[in-house]
Order: sequence, then C-alpha cells, then structure tokens
Amino acid sequence: MKQTLLLILSITSFSYGQTKYDDFDKLISEANNFRTDEIYEQAILKYKDALEILTPNSSTPFFNLSECALKLKNNKLADEWIRKGISEGGAQMEYLRKYKGFSDIQNDEFYQTIINDYNNLRQQYFSTIKNIDVYLEIEELTARDQFVRKIDDYISGRTEKDMENAMKGWQVAKEKNDTIAAKKYQKLLFPKPNKEYKELQNELMRKVDSLNIERLMEIIKEHGWQERAWIILWHQRGNHDEDNYVWNYFRPLINKEIEEGKLSRSFWSAFDQFKEMMNSGNMGTIQIGEKPKETIKVKEKKIKD
Repeated sequence: MKQTLLLILSITSFSYGQTKYDDFDKLISEANNFRTDEIYEQAILKYKDALEILTPNSSTPFFNLSECALKLKNNKLADEWIRKGISEGGAQMEYLRKYKGFSDIQNDEFYQTIINDYNNLRQQYFSTIKNIDVYLEIEELTARDQFVRKIDDYISGRTEKDMENAMKGWQVAKEKNDTIAAKKYQKLLFPKPNKEYKELQNELMRKVDSLNIERLMEIIKEHGWQERAWIILWHQRGNHDEDNYVWNYFRPLINKEIEEGKLSRSFWSAFDQFKEMMNSGNMGTIQIGEKPKETIKVKEKKIKD
C-alpha cells in the first residue's frame, strides 16, 4: 500500500538562552507570534532586536518586519526593511516578488523603485560575502543537487508554476473532501514514474549526492561550515542519527558549531521530525530553524507492503 507523505517546512525557532542564536531564535519566535496575533508594533520591535543580534542567512525576518510596517500603513519603514532584506538578507528576485505580504503593493511606486534598485541592492549583499569562490561553489553543488531531483519535471514538461497550482488545488480539494479533484491533482503531483527514467534518476541522485558530500567535506575542512550547504545535508536525512561515514563526520561538526554559538539549536529539529514522520507514515508539518531561508514544500513517498 502506498502512503504519500507531504512535508511542509516552515520557519520557527527555539530558545535555550545560552548563545546569540538562542537569543535570536527567542526574539524571532516572539515576533512571529505578535505578527500572527496582529500586534504589529510589538512584532516590529522584536524583529529589530533580533536582527541587531545577528544577520541570518535569510531574508524572511526582514520581510516579515516589512509586512508588519505595511499593516500599519508605514511605507517608509517597509521600504527600509525590504531593501535590507535584499542587501543584508540576500533575497532573490523571485522571493521578493512572491512574498505573500507584498501582494498588495506590487504596483505601488515605492515597491517598483525597489525592483528597479534590485541589482544594486543585491550587489551590496554579495560584497559582504567573505569568500565568494566558496559561496559560488556551494551554489553550484546545490544547483546540481536540485537538477537531478527535477528530472521528472523536465521530462514531463511540468513547471514550478504547474506544481504550485496543483499543490494549492490539492489542498483545497482535501479541505472540501472532493476526492475526484484531489485525485486529479495528486496525479500531477505524484505521476506514475517511468521505470527507465526512474532508474536513471535514482542512479544520478546517488552519484551526485556522493560527489556533493565528498566535495562538501573538503570545503568544510578548509573553510569551515557553510550555512547554505544545509540542503545538501538534508538529502542525507534518512539516517542522520546512525553510525555511518557521512554523519560520523558532520554530526560532531554541527554540534560543535551549535555549542560555539555559530548555529541555531533548532538545526536538528527537522531531521528528527522527518524520521519520526517517516516511521509513522503520517502526514505532518516539520518545524525548523532559520534554515532554509524561506518556506519550502518537500514531497516524499513512503511505500509500505
């Protein structure tokens, strides 16, 4: 019997009160709660306090603060923090345009000015990167990682927009208990794999993952942990707490980074929750720290006899 497991990775944080990341996570959590409760003034203060502690590898807190400012009709403040989300948080154009909190300002003059200034703001972000060559190589490893996982999409001609629409349609159908529509969208989300293509994809993924991990180890030995490499480790998540070559190297390294205050303690949360959900076969939501940078939808299939 096939059981489909949809994992929606969303951003959260935890507080342990020991490192700057602990303080940052606590403030971000409080800010997010205030934003959810529509207490926007307090949310803004908490976001500002958090972003004074450290600059995360994410533009989301900057944009969340900007959204709160927009709710208060403070376009000047929103403009300031949207720009910081690009120049300090590294927001890419796609995320800038798709961030839900900006849907009502797409045609506003100040927002269009930000769009026009995007390249300059983005260049400011790149100027803060200590080792641009390492950064670009991590980007290359990530692109390779994502390419092999989208082979089905390339072969079938499915676009990311098709997948987004299908996901939304599937969720609406499930809420309305419309089984016919749900099955239609499910076929698009999880098409029956072509055996030949699937074997090729699986072989490519194994080889690419192996090459990526080997190269990542070499990079880290010379330059230290790279936050943007998170997604490469995520694809090794199935056995992260077991005794094996990959995790015997990365587990102590990550734990040391956490204890030294260089990473959030929530780093392992997604890995632990994923394994628990895979073991149970139940659909659920995984809460992780400020990585990845924005909400990511991940689809997994679990087969049970």
